[in-house]
Amino acid sequence: MMVKKRGQLTAFVIIGLFILLMVLVLSLIRRESIEEAELINPELIPVQQYVETCSKELAKEALQIVGFNGGYIYFPVWVDAAPQRVLQASPNKDLRNPYWWFDGVAAIPAISQIEQDISRYVREGMPGCINNFSAFKNKYLVDEMGEMQIATILGQEKGIKEDVAIRTIFPIRIKDKLNKTLAELQSYVITIPVRFNAVYNLAKEVMEREKKDFFIEERTIDLINLDQRIPTTGFEVNCNRLRWDKRDVEKRIKSLLSINLNHIKVKNTKFDPGALLPYVPDPVPDFRGKFTEAEVKAMAATPQDFKELQYLLRPINDTFKDSYFGAHYVWDLTDNSYKNMKVSFFYDPGWDFIMDVSPSRGQFLEANAMRGQQFFSYFCMNLWHFTYSMVFPVKVTIADERTEKNDPYTFSFAFMAKITKNYPDKTSVELPILTRRETLTSEEYCADILGIDHTIRLIAQNAVTREPVNRVNLSFTCGRYTCDIGQTKPNYEGSNQGMPMLDVKLPQCVNGIIRGEKNGYEEGQTFIQTETEATYEIPLQPIKHLNISIVKHRLSPTKEVLPGKPMEEKEEALITVRYPPKQFESFAIYTKQDKPVLKLLAGETIPYQAEAYLKLNETIRGGFLGNFTAEQGAVTAGDRITFHVIEKDFKDDDEAYLFFEELKAIAKKLPQPKIT
Repeated sequence: MMVKKRGQLTAFVIIGLFILLMVLVLSLIRRESIEEAELINPELIPVQQYVETCSKELAKEALQIVGFNGGYIYFPVWVDAAPQRVLQASPNKDLRNPYWWFDGVAAIPAISQIEQDISRYVREGMPGCINNFSAFKNKYLVDEMGEMQIATILGQEKGIKEDVAIRTIFPIRIKDKLNKTLAELQSYVITIPVRFNAVYNLAKEVMEREKKDFFIEERTIDLINLDQRIPTTGFEVNCNRLRWDKRDVEKRIKSLLSINLNHIKVKNTKFDPGALLPYVPDPVPDFRGKFTEAEVKAMAATPQDFKELQYLLRPINDTFKDSYFGAHYVWDLTDNSYKNMKVSFFYDPGWDFIMDVSPSRGQFLEANAMRGQQFFSYFCMNLWHFTYSMVFPVKVTIADERTEKNDPYTFSFAFMAKITKNYPDKTSVELPILTRRETLTSEEYCADILGIDHTIRLIAQNAVTREPVNRVNLSFTCGRYTCDIGQTKPNYEGSNQGMPMLDVKLPQCVNGIIRGEKNGYEEGQTFIQTETEATYEIPLQPIKHLNISIVKHRLSPTKEVLPGKPMEEKEEALITVRYPPKQFESFAIYTKQDKPVLKLLAGETIPYQAEAYLKLNETIRGGFLGNFTAEQGAVTAGDRITFHVIEKDFKDDDEAYLFFEELKAIAKKLPQPKIT
C-alpha cells in the first residue's frame, strides 16, 4: 500500500510541474504577443493586410514628424504661449522644434509621451485611410464591432529589440455577400525597422552633457577669442580712437557659428577623421610645411630645439584629424557605441541671435584712448576689454544609417546656447536682461506698487562668511526696467535685532533680479519672484585690490631662466587673471607711470589662470601664461602681487609665433605670481 501511495504522489508532482511549465510558456507567449498577428483564412489576408498597411503608413508619417519636431507631434500649450521657446525653422507651424533647453528649463519629451502621440496620430488617421473598407465592397461585408485602440512601443525597453512596434485593436466581422460570417479579426501588429530608442537615447545624452560641459558655448568663446576681427582684450599704440561697429561684430560671430559648428563630431559615433575638409579659414595659423630644413636649424639654439621644431618640416595634411577641428571639436560625451549614427550641429545666420557687448556706446564698441603726460605727451595708447553676452539656437540632427536590420532615420532637436560676460551660462535669465541696464530705468514702472500689500525682505551676505553686510546698494531689474531700491541697514523690529536688511515693496515681476553693490565686493545678484512675501539673500564675494610689480627675465642659450630685472620706462604689461568657476575676471594695464591695481577674490584660497604680456612700443616682447594659487591669508594680509615674465627679442613674426606657442611650457620655469 505504501508503494502505491508513493506512486500516486509522484504522478501529482509531475502533473503540477507540467501545469507550471504550461503557465510559464503561455505567459511568455502573452508577453511577446505584440509581435504576433492573428492567423486567418488565406482568402481574407488582404483585409488584414489592409488594416496593417494603413497603420504602418500612418506610423511612418508620425515617426517623420516626431523626428523633425524633436519628439513632438502635438505641441504642449506652452509652445503657442511662449513662441520664443521654439525654433521655427519652417513656415509650416506644424513643423517646429521646441527647445529641449531654454532659459534654465528642460523640456525633453518623455518616451511614453512620444508613444502616446504616435498612437493618437495613427488612431485619428485610421478612419480616413480605411474608408469603411470600400476597397472590398464588391467582395465582402465588413462590420466594425468595437472601438479602435492603438498601442505603440518605441524600442527595446518593453520586449522589442530595436524595431518600432504598433499594435492595433480593431474588432471587425467579415461576411460574404450571403451574410455568412467568414472570420472575426481583432488584433493587427506591424513593426517598422527604425532604431528610435537608440537615436532618442543618444539625443538625450547630447543634451544632458551639453548642460554639464557647455561644449557649444566653450567652442563659441574660443572662436571669439581666436578671431582677430572680433575685439576682446588688447592694447595698441595709436593716437586715433579705435572703434568697431557692433553690427559687423555680430555678423562675424554668426558667420563663425554657421561655418564652425558643422565640424563638431561626437566620439563613438560615425565620422571619418581622415576625410578632406572643405576650405574653411582656420582660426589658428599653421606654419607646417612652410620652412626649409636650413631655416628650421637657424631657429634652433640647441639640437633639442631642432628636434622639437621638426614638425615644421612636415607638410600640412588637410584632413579633419590633423586640423584644428580634429584637436578641439571631437566631443567625448558618451561611453555607448553608436557606430552607425552621425551627429551634426547647426546654426543658421537667419535665426534669432541676441547679443550685448559691454562696454559699448550705441552701436559702437570703443577703446579707451590714453595720452601720456608731460615728457610723454606724444605717447598715445588704445586699451580695450569687452565682455560678450549672447543667446542663440543650436539644432542637433542625429542620422541613423541604413543597415541590414534597420531603415534610416533622422531625428532633430534644438536648444538655446547662452553666454554671459564671456562665460557659459545655463541659468534662468530672461532674454531682455541682456540689453544694457543703464538705458532701461523707468520711473513709471518702479512706482507701480499700488495694491501691493506684501513686502520682500532682502539680506546681503558675505559669500564666504555668510555674515550680513551693511550699507549695500540694491537695485531691482525686471525685463527692460531697472529700479534703485535703497540700502541694507540694521533692522530693530522682530526677531532679527540689528541685522542689516531691506524691506521693500516691488512691482509685479515673474522673474526679476536683485543686484547688490558695495566697495570691497564683487556685484552680487539673485533671482526673485515678487508675487508673494518672501526673504531673499544676495551673496557678495569680497575682493582685495593689490598693487602690481613686474619682474622680467631672459633665457640663456640653454633655456635657463636668468636673474630678473624691473620693467623699463616705456614698457607696458597687459595682465589678465581669471577664475572660471565663479565667472571672475580681473584685468589691468601696468606701466611705471600709471600704476593700476589688480583685484582678487578675498576670503578664500583660489586657483587662478593668469596671463601677462610685455610690450614695448607696438611689439610684444614676452610674457607669462600659467596658473597660480592665491592663498586666503596672503590675499587678506598682502598689498602687492608680483608677476615674473619672460622677455625675448624676435627676429621676425614666425619666431614670435613659435615662442608664444610654447609660452605656457616655458613659463613653468618662472616663479609663480606671488602676493606679499
